Amino acid sequence: MIIVPAGDFIMGDGASYCGANEREVTLTRDFHLGQHQVTNQEYMEMVQWAYGNGYVTATTASLRDNLDGSAQELLDLDNVNCEIQFNGAGTFYLRESPSSYAQSAYPGGYDPANHPVMMVTWFGAARFCDWLSLQEDLPRAYEHNGDWSCNSGDPYGARGYRLATDVEWEYAAQWNDERIYPWGNEYPDCSRANFRQYFDDFCVGWTTPVGTYADAPEALGLSDMGGNLWDWCNDWFVCSLGSDPVTDPTGPSSGTTRMLRGGSWLVYISSMQCANRVYYVPTTAAVSFGFRVTRTVDTSHTDGNPDWNHPGLVLWSIQPNPFTTSTRITYTVPNEASGKPALLSVYDITGRLVRLINGTVQPAGQYSVRWNGDDDSGRGAAAGMYFLRLEVGATISTRPMLIVR
Repeated sequence: MIIVPAGDFIMGDGASYCGANEREVTLTRDFHLGQHQVTNQEYMEMVQWAYGNGYVTATTASLRDNLDGSAQELLDLDNVNCEIQFNGAGTFYLRESPSSYAQSAYPGGYDPANHPVMMVTWFGAARFCDWLSLQEDLPRAYEHNGDWSCNSGDPYGARGYRLATDVEWEYAAQWNDERIYPWGNEYPDCSRANFRQYFDDFCVGWTTPVGTYADAPEALGLSDMGGNLWDWCNDWFVCSLGSDPVTDPTGPSSGTTRMLRGGSWLVYISSMQCANRVYYVPTTAAVSFGFRVTRTVDTSHTDGNPDWNHPGLVLWSIQPNPFTTSTRITYTVPNEASGKPALLSVYDITGRLVRLINGTVQPAGQYSVRWNGDDDSGRGAAAGMYFLRLEVGATISTRPMLIVR
C-alpha cells in the first residue's frame, strides 16, 4: 500500500462526466491506498480463509456473506467471466475464463493469479476489506446490514481497511498537478493503459496483470489507476457536487448506486480521466468491476492504543520526489524511541546541514510534515540532490530527494 499525504486540490475538471463541477477539497488525514487492484490470487486466498471461519457461504454458483445476518452476494462464481471457482466441497481455485473475450486476448493461455479480481459486487469489495481487518485484529469498517455504512458514516475515522472515498480516489489519481489522466496529460494509448480504443478495437481485450501500467501517478507509485478494471469506491453516488469548498466530504448518506472510478479494458478513453465519475447498483458483478483497498493512516500514539505495532524507525515516504516547491515527509517514531528527540534534518551532498525540520521529543507514532524547500535562514534551497535524515537516539534512517527549480 502507498501512503497518500493529506492536502487539498481542485476536484473536477469542468468537462468530465459528473466531474464538470469544480470545487476545492481538503483532506486532513493521510491514507494508505493499494498500489494495485486486488488480484484473483489475493481474493481467493482471503475467501478460503473466510469460508473456513464461517464468514461466508458458497455454492458452485455464488459466494455470499454470512455475518451480521447478511446474505448479500459477494462474487458471481457462476458467470463465465469469473476466474475464481468453488468445487462444492470446501476448496476455491483459479481458472482461465472460457469467455470469448479472454480466449481471444490470450489464445495461448494465461495465468489469472495476478490479474485483478472481477465479477465482485460492491459488497464483495467492502467484505474483503473487513476480512483483512479481522485478520489483523482491527475493528471492521463496515456494517453488514442496513445501508452497510462505513464506520457509522465517518470513513476517514475508521481504524480498519475500507474502500477509498470518491474524493480520495480522485486526489490520488491526479496527484500533485491536477493532471487530466493518472499518468499525466498525454493522450491515452495502449502503452499507458488497458482500454477500448474504438468500437471493436481493444488494447488487449481482457484484463492485464496488475502493475502492467505502473507509475500512474509516478510520484506516488500507484499502478493501473486508468483502465484495466473500474475501482469500486465507498460513496453513494450523486452527480452534481456543487462548487462550495469542503473538508473530508463523505458523499450522500444514502442512495441506490455506488461510485466507480478509473475506467476499464472494456470502455473508452474519456472514462479514464481523473475527474470522470460513474455509478452502478452495488449488487452488480461485472466483467469490468474491481477494487483496491484503503486505510486511514493511524497517527495515534501508544498511550491507550493497543494497535500501535510499528517497532522500527521508518522514513515512509517523500511525496512528491522530485519536487519543485514543497514535499510531504511521512515518518514513524517507534515505541523504544519514545521520550527521545526525533531529529528530522536535510543535508546537501557535501554533508552540510541545510534545514532542521524537527528536533522535538515526539511520542511513538506516525507523523507527516511538509517541507517547502527552504534552509534554516528561510532562503529557498538550490536545485539539486539532498538527503533527508531521521535520527532518534543511535538509530538513523536516510532517504535521497531531488529539488527541481
